[in-house]
Amino acid sequence: MMMNAPMITALGRLGPVTWRELQSFAGALSEFCAVQVLPDRQIRSDVHAGGLHLQWSDGTARVRIEAPSPASAQNLRDMLAYMLDNVREGLAADLRWLQNVPQAGALPPTFRFATVMDSQRITPRFQRIRLAAKDIAYLTQGGLHIRLLQPKVAADPRWPSLGANGRTIWPGGDHLHMPVYTMRAIDDAAGWIDVDIYLHGNGPTCLWAKTARAGTRIGITGPGGGGLSDNAHLILGGDETALPAIARMLEAAPAHATGQAMIEVAYKAEIQPIAAPAGVALTWLIRGNGPALATAFARAAKAALDTNPEAEIFFGGEKSIAQQLRENLRAPHGKLPANASIAAYWS
Repeated sequence: MMMNAPMITALGRLGPVTWRELQSFAGALSEFCAVQVLPDRQIRSDVHAGGLHLQWSDGTARVRIEAPSPASAQNLRDMLAYMLDNVREGLAADLRWLQNVPQAGALPPTFRFATVMDSQRITPRFQRIRLAAKDIAYLTQGGLHIRLLQPKVAADPRWPSLGANGRTIWPGGDHLHMPVYTMRAIDDAAGWIDVDIYLHGNGPTCLWAKTARAGTRIGITGPGGGGLSDNAHLILGGDETALPAIARMLEAAPAHATGQAMIEVAYKAEIQPIAAPAGVALTWLIRGNGPALATAFARAAKAALDTNPEAEIFFGGEKSIAQQLRENLRAPHGKLPANASIAAYWS
């Protein structure tokens, strides 16, 4: 947990809920972060650059979250509500906040309006969109990803709002297209974010990226997903969909970092300049020409973990490949190593 900045604390109460249900919640949460289940029926976890604490007694649970910013606190609220409903449909509706109560109907703290500043084709299949937005320092904390909220009807946009239990409520129907993209770069002082969009078809975001002009307004929410690491040994891999995340990780890595990064693209023309540390070998794989990405990555990851169990492992790509890699890399106790993230970016 981050302890070098004042933390926002929110207190709540959940119930009725059984201890068995909270144990199921803890088990699901442990797939994403470290979780402690204590003998006195407490659950503690460090997550989203903050903390989550539940204390169960007599059919109810006291809930406490700590976070470095209102946006991080909102991410925790949304994560908690989502995972509670996965345990039992409707369980999150029994959560009430007693301190730092969100204002029902307001825009979420994770939401910002953003305006297109510039749009450039950086390779034949990648469009870089620069978005201008105010008060985005919170997006530099935590995850690398944001949602691009694109109204289906520009003249009548419908934006998310907060529900009575603090959860983000999304507009019903098809009012918003809400894809997740990596922040390729961000300058919170200057107020801009770069998003690289892989043009792989005629979906709504690809069409938007091709036609967006300066002044076009959308919404954004975030951050989400995994964040940057200061780990000194990296094994990174993925296809075009993970390229922006891998590039940002490499450019933010410690100068003394070592390891390997491999990116698979369709054509040589898609190779981009990336400022990787000198000790990290960056390999570009051309699809259908040479070793397959999954094979090369699995070999590199296993070798790294054999010699350095604390190595940072990241992969992003097609769903079936990610699933197979998870199975291949699971430790003897059945879980991925603590520093491993294998993400399905598409299916």
